[in-house]
Amino acid sequence: MEEKFTQLVHKRREGVSTAHLIGEWDFFGRTFKVMEGVLVPRPETELLVEKALELIPENERLEGFEVGGGTGAISITLLLERPLLSMTVDDVNPKAVSLMRENAKLHGVEDRIEILEGSIFEPVRGRVFDFLISNPPYIPESAWESLPPEVKREGKLSLIGGKRGTEFYEEIAGEAKRHLKRGGFVALEIGHDQGEVVKRLLEEAGFEGVMIYKDYSGQDRVAVGWNL
Repeated sequence: MEEKFTQLVHKRREGVSTAHLIGEWDFFGRTFKVMEGVLVPRPETELLVEKALELIPENERLEGFEVGGGTGAISITLLLERPLLSMTVDDVNPKAVSLMRENAKLHGVEDRIEILEGSIFEPVRGRVFDFLISNPPYIPESAWESLPPEVKREGKLSLIGGKRGTEFYEEIAGEAKRHLKRGGFVALEIGHDQGEVVKRLLEEAGFEGVMIYKDYSGQDRVAVGWNL
C-alpha cells in the first residue's frame, strides 16, 4: 500500500493530474470515469448544464444533441436530471466515444443516449433536434505550450480550438440552425474572454435572444441563443 502511494506521488510530481491518477472525477454530484486524451469535467461546465436544465421541461419528451461529448458528463447528467429526455452525442476522438459508452452504462442511461463517432455535425446530417449543447475546444493554438503538464494530458483534440480559439463556434453557429427545430435553443460553454465574439457569431447566424451568462467568478462562461 505504501509503495502504491509513493508511485502515485511520483506520478503527480511528473504532471499527472489527480483525476487521471484515480481514473475518475466528480461532476454535478456524480462520478465519471476519465482517461488521458479526453477532457476532464470541470466545475465551470456545471453552469452550462444548469442553464440547459432551466430550458428543458421535466414533462416533455425532447431530443438533444451534444457536439463533442468527451466523457459524456454533460449529456449523461441531463438524462439523469430529465427522465423523459433522449440525447445524441458525438466526438471525433474514438477514446472519448468508448469512454462515453462506459459512463452511460455506469449511470444506467445507455437506452436513452446515442453515441456516434465523427466531427461536429457530420454524424447527424439531415437530422433536427430540440436543442444543441456543446463545450467545444476554445483555447487558441498559441497557448498550448504554456498549459500545465497535467492539462496537456487531456490532449490537443480536447482543448485547442484552432489558431484563434473560436473556430469551433464559427462552425457550430454556421450550421446549427439546420439541425434545430423551430423554437429550439443552442447552449455553448465559452472562454472567459469570448462572450462578445460568440454572441456576434450566433446573432449573425440568425439566432435570437442571445444571452451571455457569467460564472461565479464573474467570467463569461455560457452563451444561449434561440431558433425562433
